[in-house]
Amino acid sequence: MPESRNAKPTALKLLQFTTGLFITAWGFRAFLMENSILSGGVPGLSLLLFRLFELSPSITQWLIGIPILVIAWPLLGKKAALASIAGSILLPAAIYIAQWLPVVPCQEPILASLFGGLIIGLGLGMIFASNFTVGGFSLVARMLNRYLGITMANSMLILDGLVIIATVFFFGPEAAMLAMLSILAISKAIDIVLTGLGLAKSITIITDKADEMREMLLEKLDSGATELPATGAYSGQNKTVFLTVIPRAKAARLRRNILRVDPQAFTIISDASEVLGYGFSHHA
Repeated sequence: MPESRNAKPTALKLLQFTTGLFITAWGFRAFLMENSILSGGVPGLSLLLFRLFELSPSITQWLIGIPILVIAWPLLGKKAALASIAGSILLPAAIYIAQWLPVVPCQEPILASLFGGLIIGLGLGMIFASNFTVGGFSLVARMLNRYLGITMANSMLILDGLVIIATVFFFGPEAAMLAMLSILAISKAIDIVLTGLGLAKSITIITDKADEMREMLLEKLDSGATELPATGAYSGQNKTVFLTVIPRAKAARLRRNILRVDPQAFTIISDASEVLGYGFSHHA
């Protein structure tokens, strides 16, 4: 019985990984490659070389990605290594197969860049959510972090920046701007897949008017809240902190009510990508 229970999640993860591969490959072929739009990462570099020398993007990605994987191997654990091998080898293969799928010729390069990026990001998000990776620049970033102390985020920024600079040099600033748009769309779509749309707002309120604020939250907004005592570090005055999570649709009304109850209240409003536990859905 334990084996059958474990097999089901594994099969679902593999199905999700495979689906993500082909969504990514189709977005790459049908939108970016078909409309001569560049992007970041090893796939973006392969598109750059394709436009310059008509080299096959799939072969280019293998030629770049596999050596990176070999060099980065000592930094990877067994599980991470297997996940990276699968992505590094199978994504270029999926891109090769995707040449027989329908393409989307587009008269507006901005639309091709935006929708291509969103579709690629959707596919990559599914790949990452299934605990696989696609290797490439993320492994280079890990090496730069290990040996040079450069953060992963800064390393990715540098690597994608080099591709953008090369794009400006060979194809001009407009091509580079379209490439940056595709990178932003990919990043946003990945975030949405991995963390959700942020349909809730997390609210922190620091106020001197605890009774009035509590009444407003519980009665006027029908919202639960956590109340904490606090002391101002500079003033030394006693304060009350309210923490609450509300649906996005209530955020504007809450903001107005906070200003009405205490115009001096210090308020932080941020997206809550995921809300767990009893209370939120009950009050929403």
